[in-house]
Amino acid sequence: MKRQEIEDNITNYWEKNKVFERSVEERPKNNEYVFYDGPPFATGLPHHGHIMSLITKDLFPRYHTMKGYRVERRWGWDCHGLPIENIVEKDLKIKEKKQIEEMGVDKFNEVARTKVLGYVDEWKKTVGRIGKWIEFDDSYKTMDQTYMESVWSIFKKLYDKGFIYEGKKVLMYCPRCETPLANSEIQMDNSYKDVVEKTATVGFKIKGSEDEYLLAWTTTPWTLIGNVAIAVNPKLTYAKVDVFGKKFILAKDLLDATFKDYKIIEEFKGKKLIDVEYEPLYEMDTEGKKGFYVIDGGEEVTSEDGTGLVHMAIYGEFDYLQIRKHDLPIIQHIGANGLLEKGPEQWKGKWFKKLDGDVLEDLYNRGILVEAKEHNHSYPFCYRCETPLIYNAVDSWFVDIGKIKPKLIKKAKEINWHPKNVETRFNHIVETAPDWSISRNRFWATAIPVWKCECGEEKIIGSVKELQENATTKVEANVDLHKHIVDKIKLKCKCGKEMERIPEVLDCWFESGSMPYASKHFPFENEKWLKEHFPADFISEYIGQVRAWFYYMHVLGVLLMDKPPFKHCVVNGNILAEDGNKMSKSKGNFTDPNKLLDEYGADAFRFYLMSTPVMKAQDMNFSDEGLREVSRKLLNILTNVNRFYELFASENKVLDDDSSKDVMDKWIISKTHKLIKDSTTNLDDYNTVKVCADVLCFVDDLSTWFVRRSRDRFKSEGAEKENAFHTLAFALDNLSKVMAPITPFVAEEIYQTLRGENFEKNTSIHLEEWPKSNKKLINLDLEEKMVGVREIVSKGLDERIKVKLAVKQPLAKVIITTPIELTKELEQPIMSELNVKAVEIKKGKELLVELDTKLTPELEQEGAAREIMRKINDLRKKIGLTIQDKIGVSVETDSELINKTIEAFGTIIANSVQADDLKLEKNEGTEFVIKEQKVKIEIKKK
Repeated sequence: MKRQEIEDNITNYWEKNKVFERSVEERPKNNEYVFYDGPPFATGLPHHGHIMSLITKDLFPRYHTMKGYRVERRWGWDCHGLPIENIVEKDLKIKEKKQIEEMGVDKFNEVARTKVLGYVDEWKKTVGRIGKWIEFDDSYKTMDQTYMESVWSIFKKLYDKGFIYEGKKVLMYCPRCETPLANSEIQMDNSYKDVVEKTATVGFKIKGSEDEYLLAWTTTPWTLIGNVAIAVNPKLTYAKVDVFGKKFILAKDLLDATFKDYKIIEEFKGKKLIDVEYEPLYEMDTEGKKGFYVIDGGEEVTSEDGTGLVHMAIYGEFDYLQIRKHDLPIIQHIGANGLLEKGPEQWKGKWFKKLDGDVLEDLYNRGILVEAKEHNHSYPFCYRCETPLIYNAVDSWFVDIGKIKPKLIKKAKEINWHPKNVETRFNHIVETAPDWSISRNRFWATAIPVWKCECGEEKIIGSVKELQENATTKVEANVDLHKHIVDKIKLKCKCGKEMERIPEVLDCWFESGSMPYASKHFPFENEKWLKEHFPADFISEYIGQVRAWFYYMHVLGVLLMDKPPFKHCVVNGNILAEDGNKMSKSKGNFTDPNKLLDEYGADAFRFYLMSTPVMKAQDMNFSDEGLREVSRKLLNILTNVNRFYELFASENKVLDDDSSKDVMDKWIISKTHKLIKDSTTNLDDYNTVKVCADVLCFVDDLSTWFVRRSRDRFKSEGAEKENAFHTLAFALDNLSKVMAPITPFVAEEIYQTLRGENFEKNTSIHLEEWPKSNKKLINLDLEEKMVGVREIVSKGLDERIKVKLAVKQPLAKVIITTPIELTKELEQPIMSELNVKAVEIKKGKELLVELDTKLTPELEQEGAAREIMRKINDLRKKIGLTIQDKIGVSVETDSELINKTIEAFGTIIANSVQADDLKLEKNEGTEFVIKEQKVKIEIKKK
């Protein structure tokens, strides 16, 4: 049966027996482990990155459930913002914002509502397929009225505390979407692209001069239309130079980078240039303010590149601050839609990026363009519509980060990051964070609850009840809080006039950051619960959310609750295609995850991802071969060991016996207790990579050493057999419990087999407690010596290969020189593995293994007996016999060696191959060559 079928059957078993629900309900309410499951958008199919997150956020709740915690899990959906709006725009063939206003915001928003949950069924299928347990049907949605009401309450609370204000700043701005964006939205998924554009080195003619120019450089020629000043550093040394009759002023350090031939006329400090006036490049309305002169730009003006003189326009944060500081004209020549509104008539209505060529051509024709050359640089694009962004001075509502920053920095130290190095990144983000722009000039989001009157009065609404009390018309209790509804609601003003809501909506990150409160409809419900269970114990997302969701949750948590909203944060890296590039459908550089799940199963997916450096916040190149390796080295081996136990184990199943004194038993018991101990430590530290590495090593030890070394004991009778099986059951049972959070399906499969229940009783490994280790049974000395034993065996096998003697041929002895103190009981596995009759130990610093290769007649006969056993077992397999089937064996040969072998080892051969009798007689069986002798063997089922 394929793993997919096995896992589907197990999923059905869990659902039928409500195992997930019971795993929550059977844990006490006063011992909760709280985690926040970040809400995704249901606007596309789940990809590898989503699956990574699903697994991480399932593993740790499962682990803590087994440790006795009550872990309630509830799904959520992100519903608002540009991701949804862009989908609607494509469906409706909308190219610009005004088309939405023309068709009606109400119609646009109602279409958006229908698109929000377009892929819910696919998500639900993937969530179940990957084995993630969560309350899916009762999910919260950021578009629910209760959620939005909580967001209003949070906005009002922060406003009343003085942490929200209205202002104007230079922000990243998308001229197609016509809204500001947060830096985090651009940087979290690296929406910068390398572009080649032309720069401009331009001469600004000094007023009243014959031919003297201030030389400035820009990477955005289109901004020159709105130039209002030039900034210099008063401490820098500048030079006036003669270049073919024209005189230019620029930083002395940049002369050679700018001109090949020049003559220095004079040198002076930048201070001398301050207040020097120049002729504007383009005639613009300055509204009576003085402009077009040199200002003191301070030390931010450098001689590292350009000319040491900075052209100032409103489209830059530094520029805007200097323009405000010096009370310069504010010339915003580009409209909200990215088209030229002010400036030369012939260019009006042109897209801002297309103005570069026009400006360069015009300046060249006027003889003031000194140089225009191609420049390769990184430029920001809208993360949703891929339009080039501009830095634009826009009116917005802000959270005052500056006011709270010292506390944000201090409280950030309370967060435990996994891996630890993410802490440095997060702290830097907090330390350098600007005020947070939380308003968007869009449509499908929570409406900002601010109403204004033309008299200047302003009112903030924090609940539906407040809205009802202040509205001029009746408002229903279930009122929709989206823009197209609340824009129609007017409020009563003190002056007697009506107040209207401002047009902006909230940044969807404000909504997402409100998730801990809004998903519980706080403070209207669950106030006591939230305060008792805040902060959450655990949260996890990919690295991009460090500057986004994690940061915004931190801001709101500190502002609202005076503490960060989570104690532990697990951060994973990005999953790339095997070729190291982003996964791309157009490039076809990855396999559909659903196909991989069908082929290899969820456990392979889970273990593979949890074992890689992606869980240490590093990027990984996803390889389908990695899933094959997990299947081969883990799942297939475990399945075989599990089947082996099922075939041989007695009905009297004992799972908790770790008392055997056999050396192999003591060794695997020690390894088991150590696995439990180390896995507990590592999972407590959210380190899945180390746990997976330990599990792989343990499975290898269990299958290739313990089970193989104990096969004769499993086939024996009495206490020796019971000890072997009790020990194997103990190891498998505890291994399955350790693996249960990581690979829940195969763990359940082993659990059911060990108990002989085969999914017929209402039990599950996921209702069990996490295993406890017994330190007294951890024997590190024995484990270390067993490592030495295996090394001896490895070297001995290498020696056999060199002398061309197969392992099935017994040898008299092996001589071992070793620094390890080997006990008699440890000599036994060496003798068995190397197939030698005796071990001779010599003390020495280095490990040396020498075989006695002289063969006696008795050794040759024993070697022949082993080959006969193997041939008979091959015949058993060929005709499909099970391990329980008894047979009769006939051997026909003229060989004296084979005849003597049957006489000496017949009983041993018969017992080994489950034969009731073994006879030397003529037969119609299969012919073999054993020890260069012809032998015919026939077997018959009894």
